[in-house]
Amino acid sequence: MDEKEVFEIISKESLARADWMWALRTRIHRYPELGYEELQTSDIVASVLADLGIEMRRGIAGTGIVGLISGSAPGPVVALRADMDALPVTEKTGAPYASTRPGIMHACGHDGHTAMLLGAAAVLSSMKGILPGSLKLIFQPGEEAGGAAERMVSEGALADPNVQLIYGVH
Repeated sequence: MDEKEVFEIISKESLARADWMWALRTRIHRYPELGYEELQTSDIVASVLADLGIEMRRGIAGTGIVGLISGSAPGPVVALRADMDALPVTEKTGAPYASTRPGIMHACGHDGHTAMLLGAAAVLSSMKGILPGSLKLIFQPGEEAGGAAERMVSEGALADPNVQLIYGVH
């Protein structure tokens, strides 16, 4: 299968899941949690990964999660990373999915980052039969609070198998 065919599959699968990802994003947005307090968000992530049959490790840097999708052939270990925490900001958007927690909101887009990574997990796990190497899915807590990335690394998020390349969004 060439790159163009793989891209077409990813595009088609992503579009098919767009409404599902939006629903995840708005659900996470309604219930924002500050750094290292992402208990509900972590539960949502773990539930989705479990439903997708993705192996995972919870409790990294407190509420962080690392998932692993193993491809069908040898290859590199690539990681995709997203933040999960919110900010101590009062939401005044009036959006139908606005924060239900006074003084806390996803003002930085981490709700979208988390939903996008879950979408990538859904698409790429459905393609593991043609993927070389492995894909680590890193859901990081406490980005706004600070120090979580270092904690995740020191607690093994990039090891076993060792990540050779990582992509993140912010």
